[in-house]
Amino acid sequence: MADAKSKKQASSGGVRALVEPRVCLHDAPTSIKVTGLQPNTPFHSYAHYLSDDNGTVDVERSEAVGGAYTGVFPAGLFSSLKEFPDTHTRLKKDDPTTPWMMTLAVHKDHLTLEKSVVSEGLTTVMLERYIMAPGVRREPVVHERVRGSMFLPAGPGPYPAVIDILGGIGGLNEDRASMLASKGFACLAIAYFKYDDLPKFIKTLDLEYFEEAVEYILQQPGVIPDRCGVLCSSRGGSLGLAMGIYLQKVTAVVSLGGRLIGDITLTFRGQELWKGVEVNNSHYHIDEQNILTLNEDAMKKIIVHDHPSMPPCENAPDDTYFLFVAGDDDAIYTNIYITALTHRMKLHGRQSHCRSVIYPGLGHIIEPPYNTYAIESTYQVGPITVMSKWGGGACGTCKAQEDNWQNMRRFLEIHVRDRSDWFQQFMGRTRGDNKCESLQH
Repeated sequence: MADAKSKKQASSGGVRALVEPRVCLHDAPTSIKVTGLQPNTPFHSYAHYLSDDNGTVDVERSEAVGGAYTGVFPAGLFSSLKEFPDTHTRLKKDDPTTPWMMTLAVHKDHLTLEKSVVSEGLTTVMLERYIMAPGVRREPVVHERVRGSMFLPAGPGPYPAVIDILGGIGGLNEDRASMLASKGFACLAIAYFKYDDLPKFIKTLDLEYFEEAVEYILQQPGVIPDRCGVLCSSRGGSLGLAMGIYLQKVTAVVSLGGRLIGDITLTFRGQELWKGVEVNNSHYHIDEQNILTLNEDAMKKIIVHDHPSMPPCENAPDDTYFLFVAGDDDAIYTNIYITALTHRMKLHGRQSHCRSVIYPGLGHIIEPPYNTYAIESTYQVGPITVMSKWGGGACGTCKAQEDNWQNMRRFLEIHVRDRSDWFQQFMGRTRGDNKCESLQH
């Protein structure tokens, strides 16, 4: 299977590829079945299968016997997608307003990937997987210092508000925010470096930048105005936690593989909140192929609950809650950060305000479900481009992302929407009047 702009559907000798749904949102489970094959003959589409006695391959039940993965893995064809030839970059959708166009091809025999690219195949079918649901609105944001993109769901609302902050790659990534908007959230994806007129490199940040983002999203028509959630990843982890601790209107923070002791010195209203902590060359190794590996023992000495740069989540307001998510095979060891911070919360009697989930078989990259699995990718460390191993496996990552996508959305719904006084009053008025009132505010 490959990403493609256009390719005609074809069939040969009664072979048919059945995909349900063929057109859907990208987070929808998809069944793939191939019929009309000769019994027990080879099948290939980034994985090798044997058709059953009825001449059928059903990826929900059939075992892959080779290729990019083996065993029963229904989403394996999506999770194993890579650029061809592989350039060791994370395969992502840069423009969320257009769908993934994927061609599923059925080939005779167990071909190599190289040979399958030039083979016509027995049959093909085009899949359309949309990042944005119909009616979702995207608006570029240039507001005071804030740079990003605003995504608003279809309909009048009211929508719970979420700020989306990514990690060390910088720039602006919109796919997660647009997918959340497709599920009913008003989501503002913001950049904080390597974008537009923002700095290319940062060592210090003002929390006021993120405060401006919160105020902006809460002022949008149709948005629940008294609460905001934050979704943060990797390098953005400590920034998201700071928002939950020091910004009163941020009541829910989801950290996905967050580096909770960050390398950015953070200030707020003229006061230093904490210093950035650099991981120096005694904490990692770069081999002759420029592959970077962190030293687990050295990281454990840094990542402790009483480190002066560990965000003091115990000081967050009483109505602010944290969800920490990581993988047990994260090559960046963010599961150690979670263990240290949850221990700190317990020491301060605030354990009820945080929840941690560590998924088996999951590495550092935690995205919406059915995004491609990245075992490694290039990464900038100062002036050097290195290859970073992220850990985990395709199947474990897919299962974790399916579960997390549901859990984190429910967490944000509870702490941003359901516990909002404004929303409860709105629902009371709506039930009492049997009609929706204007959401302009």
